This record gives sequence, C-alpha cells and structure tokens, in this order.
Amino acid sequence: MNGSTIIAIVLLLTGITMPSTAQKINQRYTDHKEKIHLIGKCERASLTEAPFDEWYNKYYKSYELDKELLTKSEGKLDDITIEIFMGTWCGDSKRGVPQFYKVMDHLKVKEGQISLINLYDSHKGYKQGPNHEEKGKLIHRVPTFIFYKEGKEIGRIVETPATSFEMDIAQIMHGLPPSPTYKIVPAVEKILLAEGVTNDRKALLKIAQRVYKSAEGDKALNTYGYVLLENNEIEKAIAVLTINSMIFSRNANTWDSLAEAYEKNKEFEKAFLHYEKALSINPGLKNAKKKVEELSKYKPVEKKKAEGKKTEQKKAKS
Repeated sequence: MNGSTIIAIVLLLTGITMPSTAQKINQRYTDHKEKIHLIGKCERASLTEAPFDEWYNKYYKSYELDKELLTKSEGKLDDITIEIFMGTWCGDSKRGVPQFYKVMDHLKVKEGQISLINLYDSHKGYKQGPNHEEKGKLIHRVPTFIFYKEGKEIGRIVETPATSFEMDIAQIMHGLPPSPTYKIVPAVEKILLAEGVTNDRKALLKIAQRVYKSAEGDKALNTYGYVLLENNEIEKAIAVLTINSMIFSRNANTWDSLAEAYEKNKEFEKAFLHYEKALSINPGLKNAKKKVEELSKYKPVEKKKAEGKKTEQKKAKS
C-alpha cells in the first residue's frame, strides 16, 4: 500500500476533506453599471445562456463562412490548442468570438482544444482575470486568440483579423502568421525584454525612433500602459507611456496618461509637470485641469519663484 493510499484512508476515516484545487468556471460578476458579465475560465456553453445568448446567437448565425478558403486549414488543427481572451463587456468580443467559434465548428476543432478566459474591464483589474490567467501573454486588446503547437505560440489574432478569420487562420497553419493589429506593442515589448526596462529618456527616445513606423495611433501603447499599471508594473508602464508621448508628442492624452502613471508611482512633481504639459496642448482636457489644481503644491520651487518674479515685475510696472 503506497503513501497516498494510506493518507486517503486516514482522511476518509477521520472525515477530513482536502481543499479542492479545481478552479471555478463560468463565474459571473455585476459591474458598476449593474450589468452581468462572465469572468475567468468559462465553457463555451456559458455564452449561450442569458444575457449573453442574444449577441452570441446573433453573430454566430449571421456570419458567412468562406468555405473555399477554409479548405486550406482543414485537418491542420488536430494538434493545435487555442486560448481566447475576451470580455463580455467588449463589443469586439461580442462580435468576434461567436464568429471564431463558427469557423472552429466548421474545421471540427474539439471543445477541449480551446480555452476561453474572460477578463475584467475595470471592476477589479483592467483586462485581468481573477487568477491572472493573462499574465505574461501580452494581452492588451480583446478578443485575443492565441494558437499553440506543442506548447509554443505559433500565431495570434488581436482584436480583429488582419484579413479575415479564414485567411488569418490559414496563414498561421502554414507557418506565415499575419502581423497582428497594434504591432507596435509587441515591438516595444520585445525591445524591453531584450534590453531591460529603463526610464532613461535618451534610451527611451532611441526606442521610440526604432518603433514609431509601427504606430497606427496613440491608443495601442496607451492601452498597454494602463494594463501594466493595473498589474502594478509601474516602472514598465512609465517606460511604455513615455515612448508613446515621444511618438505622439502633440497629443495631450499621451501626456495625461504618463502623468497618471507618475502620480500612481507617487512622483507627484513629475505628475504635475506632465498634467500641465497635457493642458498646454489641450486647455479643455478636464482630467488634466483637475489634476493641475489638485497637485499645485507639487509645482517645482524654481518655477514658483520665476512666476513670483514675473508677478512682482508686473506690479512694479503698473
């Protein structure tokens, strides 16, 4: 009789039960708007239950498959596993996930090959799962579909397909994955992983100069910066948001977001200066205006003195 059998008998006789390590699935939560959402690991069937069934069934039924293109992927997904990160609060997820499942059904992909993970919006953690299932997987947009072969990622679709689900999947299956949308995020991530996270402005400027051509707008790095902040990776968030402010230096929101990161890191003087910069670009930016007032006591001393001298000179002239 082995040790585990003896322990099991003792526990049975004494009435002691071991705590379950199984993770709960199909969990729900209610957000601040009193709307119900799924969270964490879920079964596909949970999407076909109210209140999610209305949009799931709508987009599943209405999606028209490109069956000719799908022949290029038939029989090639037998040894593939897929992770889907989504949010039932997200419009792109509501549309894309049912469409993706319809493609999977046509290709006869088994339910066990697909893991479905729902993330929070802002209830407890921006684009995070209850057990941080997203950690280390560069999830900054939802839905994100990640394809694995023998445990190694071979491609992903971020938010929306580059061409279509049928085409993108065919490319991934043939070893030619399309560049995902928001490609500046993995570009910056790759550099920071290789060279280390820094907040040296000269080093960050060099990174900005290397990746700016991949930028399709300020939102990609801005969103990723907030994801990092919510994961308490503040130093990295500041680096990412600094790069974004360098690429989009005339965009008030990039400075406002960077200011928020400094504020969360309790670097209040820097936060004040960056809010002030945002306000100089867009005087109507409400958050920056509010924060400049709240953090006015952190205005640099030298700046206060200079402003004081100007005031005195004006009084003297008058």
